[in-house]
Amino acid sequence: MDTCKMKLFKYVICCILFSCYSSNAQFTNLNWAFGDSCGIKFNSAGIDSNYITSVNARGTCASISDASGNLLFYSSSPDYNTYVSGSSNQFGVIFNKIGSVMQNGLNLMSSGWYHEMVILPDPGNANEFYIFTAGVTSTTNPGLRYSKVDLSQNGGLGAVTQKNILLYPNPINDGLMAIKHGNGRDWWLIYKHSDFQSDTIQTLLVTPNGITITAGQPLGAFIESGFYRFAMNPGGTVLAGISIRSVIELFDFDRCTGLLSNHRYIRNNIGSTDLKERFWSVDFSSSGRYLYVATADWTSYLFQFDLQNAQPWQSKVLLDSIDVPLAPASTIRRAPDNRIYRSIAWNNGTSFNYPYPDTAWNIYNTHLSVINSPDSGGLSCDYQPFSVYLPGCRTYLGLPNNPDYTLGPVIGSSCDTLSIGIGENESTEQLVVSPNPFRDQFTVRPIYGVFSANTNYEMYDMLFKKVGEGRIEAENNAMIRAENLLPGVYLLKLFSGAKPFRVKIVKAE
Repeated sequence: MDTCKMKLFKYVICCILFSCYSSNAQFTNLNWAFGDSCGIKFNSAGIDSNYITSVNARGTCASISDASGNLLFYSSSPDYNTYVSGSSNQFGVIFNKIGSVMQNGLNLMSSGWYHEMVILPDPGNANEFYIFTAGVTSTTNPGLRYSKVDLSQNGGLGAVTQKNILLYPNPINDGLMAIKHGNGRDWWLIYKHSDFQSDTIQTLLVTPNGITITAGQPLGAFIESGFYRFAMNPGGTVLAGISIRSVIELFDFDRCTGLLSNHRYIRNNIGSTDLKERFWSVDFSSSGRYLYVATADWTSYLFQFDLQNAQPWQSKVLLDSIDVPLAPASTIRRAPDNRIYRSIAWNNGTSFNYPYPDTAWNIYNTHLSVINSPDSGGLSCDYQPFSVYLPGCRTYLGLPNNPDYTLGPVIGSSCDTLSIGIGENESTEQLVVSPNPFRDQFTVRPIYGVFSANTNYEMYDMLFKKVGEGRIEAENNAMIRAENLLPGVYLLKLFSGAKPFRVKIVKAE
């Protein structure tokens, strides 16, 4: 084959593979639907707009959007219309993009808690999605189940085609979490068994061929509570787990194999009576250096930990404490703008107010708090309590349990079977791009280390035509503007010292 034909062949193969990547990167976390009818649409700079949704849930919620930020559908639990406090009738509901109950979207089996749902695209069908639901207690729909949504039905409004398919029959902890496989297409679902004194963490793999439950990994703390939550650093390499029983622990995570390793504790004080150690919610800063943890009891505390400290517990910084009558808690979540938002539920000091009475409108339930600069240490992270107003709606403890749908493959790894780059012999490291897909601009950083002082970048389209170039000025979280590009898939290359970097990026419409 002559040189011209070889180049043409490579271009065609690249277009095919880039097209495959695009079909698997067409979903985003740009819309949040939560609380009592709250909706937020994000862009790379912050909150783009607020709107009203059909959600009315005290906790569990999930949503998924397309690459342009259009909301596709969302779900929540408990379902306000069927909720009966203290009963076993704790079911979830799915809403379509216009806020109506999706066809066959009622009665998803769950337990009405806080992190019991996650929505994952079917890697084998661009129009189909899995919704995983958890049952935490032994009396209320115990176990792990999935349902399937087909958005090609009802003119794009979708329908639930399978519902409540049982995968695991025993109670699991309130804390489902998903992360993309190292190939950038498939998905890992992670959860912890809730058997008495269990230390087993379970991974489940979603591929075009269906669902595979892998062998459980007995690793970490023995937990006897139904409340155990996970968070993953943006690169998908470090997993944090917290328990209301005074445990904060870290694991290394292999996105290719789903295996955990290098377990270590930040705090292991099971049996503690210290109310500051009832850990409830956790998330990482965008660089992965700082870990934020919120607690649940008479006072809700918010802490920052520096993971570069040899003893992270000793680096603890108290950012806030909120004292609302009757055991408050708060949920924190990193958003697409890389800020961390905090939600707290208000109550009247007598009973847990779900649903809120019509007269209950106050600063606690009509505002979110925000950490504006999570990658800054200590008080310089700029935590602003009750600074984000939610017009026309109210929040409880739940913020969307949405994964990073735009996370790409682990380039150069053994499982990176779906990507292709320029230069077959090029040595590469993975970059983190946020947001990805983007509109006008995005930030980029290496997972490990920082850029050198002389870092240049180039961008190529699907035919390897250079469409942009420039210089990186910042050592980390560098901003690149690309508003002139047409919507599509591009390859970003950076040259930092002797080490090249590359990653695929998607320009949204």
